[in-house]
Amino acid sequence: MLISLFTALLGTSLLGQDTVLLTKNFSFADGVYFNLAELKANRPGLPLDSMKLDIITNPQTSLTQLNAVFLKKNTPMFSVDSIWAICLDGVPSIRVPKEEISKSLPNFAALKLRGKICYFTYPDYRQKTIRVAAYNPYTGKPFRHGNIVRDEEVIVEKMLNFETGEVADFKIENLLNWINDDSLLVETIAELPKEELKDKLFKSLLIYVDRNPTYLLVNDD
Repeated sequence: MLISLFTALLGTSLLGQDTVLLTKNFSFADGVYFNLAELKANRPGLPLDSMKLDIITNPQTSLTQLNAVFLKKNTPMFSVDSIWAICLDGVPSIRVPKEEISKSLPNFAALKLRGKICYFTYPDYRQKTIRVAAYNPYTGKPFRHGNIVRDEEVIVEKMLNFETGEVADFKIENLLNWINDDSLLVETIAELPKEELKDKLFKSLLIYVDRNPTYLLVNDD
């Protein structure tokens, strides 16, 4: 009786909804998403045809800069700061927090890998301390050392947990923590030589996403 009741409740909760496997080829509805729940339902808070976006997308970095939003008639007002993601041509780009990128305007990074764990990157400048020496022009030997700080361009790698919305740096410690439900893959990564870890980290993520599917819960209407 309890099983029958559970089945009936489950059927009621999913009435009018379909589960769709999220793959790299899935095309999301274009528009503005204000939270993860809207993206998981493939239902943008505002569709693209209700506004005009003044944006610049760098095809090399897959980073989109939002300059302005022009709303069409009868479209509700909203704050640009409330945008969580922008979807263009079926590919969602999530907002990069202001404190994590040295750009004044809102920037959105495309989800290059989409699945239970998504992957995205963006360029930024980070300070790096460099040890330098001053040399005696006559002897060619260093006579003074010091540290200087320079800005260095780096590619920031991030992961998005599609089920919880959590974002973390794409590195070995975080990946192992996020894939602990796949013990076989965790063991395989743990057995890799240290010199191979960096090169095979993304491949490990691809394997995990392929073996551990996630689904969108979308409305039928």
